[in-house]
Amino acid sequence: MQTASDVESDREAAGRFLDGLKEHLNNRISLPEVREWIQNKEESRPTGKDVQYELLFTDEVVLPAVSEYLGKALGLPPTDERVRRAFLAESTLAREQKRTSDSPRSANKYLFTKVFGANSKGVVKSWWKESEKGQTCQSCPDWAFRAPCPHAVVFEGKFFRKGGIDAARRELVSGIYQCFYYLAHPTFPPTETHPAWDYKYACLFAYDASRERSLVTAWETLSKTIRDACSGGPSNIFVIVLPERRSIDT
Repeated sequence: MQTASDVESDREAAGRFLDGLKEHLNNRISLPEVREWIQNKEESRPTGKDVQYELLFTDEVVLPAVSEYLGKALGLPPTDERVRRAFLAESTLAREQKRTSDSPRSANKYLFTKVFGANSKGVVKSWWKESEKGQTCQSCPDWAFRAPCPHAVVFEGKFFRKGGIDAARRELVSGIYQCFYYLAHPTFPPTETHPAWDYKYACLFAYDASRERSLVTAWETLSKTIRDACSGGPSNIFVIVLPERRSIDT
């Protein structure tokens, strides 16, 4: 049985592990290159078609860098089978590239979705529909770590491309809420078609590509009490907001 000291020690170790991930991603993902990537996507999109920036950014930019860090943390090449087993992602591309082993989707469907707090009227309406479609929802985080990674962490990823401070604040609150949502799921053993759901920690990864640096500013101007609670406090929620201002200004 874990003691309070054991729990705190594990939380601190998870924090150091995620600090390492933050440093790796901050060094690996260059803001000028991200903005060039956005411009290329905008210029190459078919007429009248929207670009799924957040999905593509996660697939093409974030997950390869995450795979590198996970391999480094485990002392293994990123292509090693043990690294792939430890790395789950919703991305089809990541599985095709042999970076991940499965999706982190939940085995069960739940009564609420991760946007319930912002869309409660829609949930109420769906419960009293005649059709059963959409009344329960299967959860699927963006990516997750499991054994042999030493820390079981589920991730919500956000890509903030443009917007002012109010939009940035809403994005941060929404992302942190979604992390709580994932951790609220009950532990579930693995099945033939689904990995186990036994995450101990959740982490919001948010990247700010906006010209105004709105998301970085929103995060930096949070009160210390809230920032501390989002930095591995009793909630077991961690937050990574990049790029750090020092790396932007240098």
